Amino acid sequence: MNNTTIDKKQDEPFFFFYAWFILLFVIVCFGAKALFDSEDLPPITNLHHFHAVAMLSWFFLFALQPTFIRFDKIKLHRMFGQLSPIVVIAFIGFGIAISLHNWDRMGWPLIITANGVNLIIFVILYALAIIKRQQAATHKRFMLYATISLLGPAAGRIPEIFDQSPYLSVPVLMALQLAPLVHDKMVHRKIHKATWIGFVLMLLAIPIIVGLSESSAWKNILINILGSPSAQL
Repeated sequence: MNNTTIDKKQDEPFFFFYAWFILLFVIVCFGAKALFDSEDLPPITNLHHFHAVAMLSWFFLFALQPTFIRFDKIKLHRMFGQLSPIVVIAFIGFGIAISLHNWDRMGWPLIITANGVNLIIFVILYALAIIKRQQAATHKRFMLYATISLLGPAAGRIPEIFDQSPYLSVPVLMALQLAPLVHDKMVHRKIHKATWIGFVLMLLAIPIIVGLSESSAWKNILINILGSPSAQL
């Protein structure tokens, strides 16, 4: 989230409000799960706490960055952007650990597959955002889609609360992914290249995740690599 050529003219209200909406969305989804469906929560360990803090730190940082731009705090934006790799390394590490923990506890291919695919997409988009940090319009769109790629677990809590299939979170995720395209078309009359790249990557991820998760061959591959889940022993 570091940009060496940012100025006040690059501020767009959409990116400010959408970043804070994403933070609120994450808090509400996980909060609602804890309040209204606590019986289905897994045993909470220190790993869960560290993972939650690391992930929330990213979403909070993501909301802060356009806020700094909006209020002309460019130096703070750059400083926090330079610190963002630390947050990324932390939440990726805890994310991998919690995914392996969930695999051992439940043995659901969907969770570890979705987390793995979305993590790869995040890394790609985050790297592109860093590479394009001198191009503000491109930079912030890559960062936005990188962050949207992390919203699967939050969106998945919505159908869980109502004891419905986790696949019902797909329309919610699609709406979140479409919002930047709608913004570009309405405000700029054309869709930015970075928006297309982010959207297409995430669109392609859906059939890949669903297809692999429903494949018995893929499940056997996971068992061979990660070991048999405790739930099946």
